[in-house]
Amino acid sequence: MRRKRLPSSHKSSFLLDENVSNNLKKHLKSKGYAVITVQELNKRGIKNSQLLELARNENRILITYDKDFLSLKLKPEDSLIIINIHPLIDENVLPAFNIILQSLSTIDFNKNIIVLYEKDFISNEKT
Repeated sequence: MRRKRLPSSHKSSFLLDENVSNNLKKHLKSKGYAVITVQELNKRGIKNSQLLELARNENRILITYDKDFLSLKLKPEDSLIIINIHPLIDENVLPAFNIILQSLSTIDFNKNIIVLYEKDFISNEKT
């Protein structure tokens, strides 16, 4: 039996901040992505700067609801998705996240700062 080959974008792996719904983790895993949470790493309460460094060191894309990350000194190699949706419920977040997943042919998650809104996103793509 021949296995379907995933697009190169599926090589992306994610780190979910502790404020991100577990349903987003399940959603991403169902699409073939590698996902781990702050809780699974026993890093609850970690400072934002340390969390960003952890994601950077593990070559993961950090997903968070915390807009305070934008006030940090970001490095060119940082990969970050900030979800800025109100109300912050799965019924709004999951369809919005699909907008990003469907845009993988035109954007790259790695080394990119993305702010996700309900119907659109802003990307600071770094190449």
